[in-house]
Amino acid sequence: MYCTLLGIIIMGGFTLFMYLIVESFIFERERGIRVNASQFNEHDYSEHWQEIANKLVMDEQAKVEDFRLFYNQRGEVQKLSYEVVGRSKDDFIYYYVDYDLAASTALVKKQKIEGPWIQYDRSIAARYFFERLDDMDLTVIKPNNNDPIRQLRVHESGTRVNYAMKATKKYRIDKDQIQEISDEQLPIEGYWLSVCGMSEEAAPDFVASCEDRVDYILDARTSDIK
Repeated sequence: MYCTLLGIIIMGGFTLFMYLIVESFIFERERGIRVNASQFNEHDYSEHWQEIANKLVMDEQAKVEDFRLFYNQRGEVQKLSYEVVGRSKDDFIYYYVDYDLAASTALVKKQKIEGPWIQYDRSIAARYFFERLDDMDLTVIKPNNNDPIRQLRVHESGTRVNYAMKATKKYRIDKDQIQEISDEQLPIEGYWLSVCGMSEEAAPDFVASCEDRVDYILDARTSDIK
């Protein structure tokens, strides 16, 4: 009787263990989503983001953790990937999104992560960030030289920072206006983006070193820290 009961307990535990493994595998497996890649070159980032969020049944308050956009001198998107995190009851779901633009497909992988997520409330909302991308002229937002390939990325997991880097090229992005920031105006608070450049030979993997960096501060305001 004891051995039978012990066997049932062991089998039940093993079954539960295997169920959790299979559930995790199904949840985290990569998924391809058909996308309209032309939206990026038509400045419809926000509309595209909403479609992705709806298809993934994503938290409307999802936040940007990482973002990398590669484009050419004409502002045409060459490659795009980003990571966002959203709430799910007491946990968080981390989404990895990488685009195969030639196939008009977004490859998505997600992972459940137990809370807390310290910087969550301080990071920029994905919906808002993609709306701001609609306003940006990528032919103007460029590195320090006329590099043929440019990379735009988000720093510090999308959180607001007190930016105080001197002796660097830096600008503030206010709606559709871009204004240079002088060293005397530092420190300044906002979301830190940067653009650097690389040669044509970097395509299609874009793993070459990125140089001639220029910093851009989104939604900048005077910092309280002096």
